Order: sequence, then structure tokens, then C-alpha cells
Amino acid sequence: MDVQRYISSGIIESYVVGLATDQEVRELQAAMAQSPDIKAAVDAAQLDMEKYVQLFSIAPPEPVKDRIFQRLTGEGADTIVPVSGGSEETYSYAAAEEEPVKEKRLVSAAWQYVAAAAIIGLIASVYFNFNYYNSVAEWKNKYQALLFDQEKMVADKGVYQTKVQQAEEMLDRLRQADMKMVRMYTASKSRPNLLATVYINPKSADAYLTISNLPEPPADQQYQLWGIVNNVPVDAGVFEMGEAAKGFQKVKFVPGAQLYAVTLEKKGGSPTPTLTAMYVAGKVGT
Repeated sequence: MDVQRYISSGIIESYVVGLATDQEVRELQAAMAQSPDIKAAVDAAQLDMEKYVQLFSIAPPEPVKDRIFQRLTGEGADTIVPVSGGSEETYSYAAAEEEPVKEKRLVSAAWQYVAAAAIIGLIASVYFNFNYYNSVAEWKNKYQALLFDQEKMVADKGVYQTKVQQAEEMLDRLRQADMKMVRMYTASKSRPNLLATVYINPKSADAYLTISNLPEPPADQQYQLWGIVNNVPVDAGVFEMGEAAKGFQKVKFVPGAQLYAVTLEKKGGSPTPTLTAMYVAGKVGT
């Protein structure tokens, strides 16, 4: 059962004001036994109706109020004054008896009009509130989506501008007269077509590495760069692959290096190179 749709059908309001059919009453009582939400909605509707009736209730005049209490308590029955004559007395007493009945019927009819107006107002209020809530929620979601897109665009723009600035700075460094380029090619025929490049500036003692083609290493291993000075390997640091390999990575400058090479070592690097795991190597030009 669609509980929310059943609650919005209007059967609860008809039940509260006594306008529901016997079948609707049985159906609602069964639904109340099955669903706490429906029972809570019925209780709330009854409470709202009581408040509505109390709000628009009219206090009876004091004489009428006294006569009603006298009838209920049985007091004042012997103090009724006959008008004149037997038949007229009977007629006067009968009129007095009929008057509350007419008042009761008038109150009952007025109650039905008030109840019907209350139901119509309640249904209209639920309908407009439901539509208003859905409209507000929809526009709120659209607004949040626009804010998210705007924030993402600003963040992406910031990242893009940072990359452009870094690329321009790197180009300026590469254009320096003292910058040398060391191409490192495949060091083993079993691993062809590999390429990496080291840019070194002996004057500023800067070194940068860029990867053109190296396979991704296993998770527990990492590439390590070496500078060879008089046949002695000097550690120039491990470097990253993946997204980092698409740009320039700053590495250690090795003074006096005549050769640069890359080996595959355990993650974190090794104090000495594994020569059987050398991937690329290249000489420093004069």
C-alpha cells in the first residue's frame, strides 16, 4: 500500500467528520491496524478538527444553558408554569420539549457545513503545500547542482592555470644556455623502444626527468635514477610513474656524471643499482 497516497486521498477527513461510508470506515480501520503512519494521520486530523470546532464554537445564552442543565439533572421539573387550560398547557410543554430537538438539528446541519468547509480547506492546503514543497525542493536541488558545477569549474581552472604556469617556468629553464639534455635509450634488447630524458644544469645544479616510454612497475617496486661518475653509480633518487610521469620531475643533480641510467628496484630505492634490471641509459654530452 502506498501510505502517503492513501493519506492524501481524503478518506481520513471524511472519517473524522462522519461522512465516510461503512466500507470506507472498515477499510480505514484495517489500514490503521496495519500502518502506524495512517493511525498517526487519523489522530492528527481528529485533533485538528477538535481545534477547528473549538475555535468557531459559540457559547449558548445563559437561560438556555440553565434549562439544559435543569433537564439533565432533573431539577426544575415541578416549577414549570402552565399557560392556561389543559390543552394549551400540553401544547406549551410540548413546544418546550420540541425546541431542543430543533436546536439539535440546526447544530447538526451547521456542523456538517463547517466540517465540509474544513475538509475542503484541509485538502486544498495539503495539495498546495505538497506542490510548493516539491517545487522548492526541485529548485533547491538545481541550485545546489549549479553551485557544485561552479565550484568544480573554479577548481579546474585553478589546476589548469597552475599547470600552465609550471609548464612556462619549465620551458624557461630548458631554454637556458647552460641546460644539457641527456637522452636515455633502451639498455636491453629484451625491453625495446624505451626512452627517458634527463635535463641537467651544472651551473645551477638543477636536474629534471621526463618519461617518454617506461612500463608501469609492480606495486612493490620503483624506478631509480643513477648518475655514473668514473664508473661509480651515485643515487639520483626514485621517481613516480602514472600522472607524475607525464610532466617533469625534479631529481638529484649528480656533479661530474658522465652517464645516467634507470634501474628497477624495490620500493623506496636501493643503495646500489641492480644492473640486470637496467631499463634505459644515456651518456652526458660534452
